[in-house]
Amino acid sequence: MDLELGAAIRRVAKGETVLDSQLKRPETLRGKRHAALTPRELEVLQMIVDGKSNKEIAAVLDLSANTIAVHRANMMDALGAHKTAELVVYAIRNGLVDLP
Repeated sequence: MDLELGAAIRRVAKGETVLDSQLKRPETLRGKRHAALTPRELEVLQMIVDGKSNKEIAAVLDLSANTIAVHRANMMDALGAHKTAELVVYAIRNGLVDLP
């Protein structure tokens, strides 16, 4: 189906996301095990979404910044994210975190 510009603009104005039907979300961003994130990973994920650095998260949880970096890497691997921004977007879109 061809994407008509006028219709697409109207849909975007309503707040909808408009993508050409030929575009597909890469499999890596669909998530492999979000239901299996550990409670600690979900806790760290919430703080990442809140904008906290590894050092800040480590201080709150009384862990090392390296441990937080490992949690972040494990979550990114599990969810197929390659950047923190992708991790945050996935978490928000899939209801894994609460927004402030």
